[in-house]
Amino acid sequence: MSTASSMMQGARASAGFAIGAFMFGLVFGSTAIALGMPADQSLVMSATAFAGAAQFSALPLWSHPLPYLAIAISVALVSTRNILMGLSLSADFRQAPWPLRLLAIFTLVDASWALAMRERGRAELTAFFCGSSMTLYVSWMVGVLLGNLLPEMLDPVTVAAIGFGGVIFLALVLVLLAKNPVGPRLPWAVSALVAVVLSYVAAPHFILLGAVGAGALSSVLMRRRVRD
Repeated sequence: MSTASSMMQGARASAGFAIGAFMFGLVFGSTAIALGMPADQSLVMSATAFAGAAQFSALPLWSHPLPYLAIAISVALVSTRNILMGLSLSADFRQAPWPLRLLAIFTLVDASWALAMRERGRAELTAFFCGSSMTLYVSWMVGVLLGNLLPEMLDPVTVAAIGFGGVIFLALVLVLLAKNPVGPRLPWAVSALVAVVLSYVAAPHFILLGAVGAGALSSVLMRRRVRD
């Protein structure tokens, strides 16, 4: 199957998710304007970051002068689940040409990752992934553009809550990988256990950081033990 055909199949598979991406973009564009972000900045951020939950986490901090370090830390913490998603597809991405690899890395989002995991084992998986991601990207950008014209759809408290939605998706990642594990099961189990423990004592973004970090550390220790 050709790369173009696989991308088209990915685009068709993500049609339903594209509606959600459009609505998410609509809410972001509206909220960004309501909180004082200029329309051109919200469009540039959306086009270059393409990370809905991370962008929502930055909105409550958007003030003058910009707290760059606080924004960077907040976005990094919310986005730590992308490490698990990227690791789970890394073997497939390595088989693709460099342009497709870079496009896949840039457009790594929750919905296209879930579709790709469902299609594991198919030829041209990276092309399929990129086709689905680009469909979501276009829908997201159209939503943001229209949302800029509809300010004040959500209040700041709701915006902050949306920014921590990554914790819920981390749980979905762990459940799916427990059923269809990529590599040893232990790192995923460690990550899940740490997430549960931290849920009683830490804020949502620190749960993400701790769970992903613990899983990665256990994987490194396992590999060292095997080599020794």
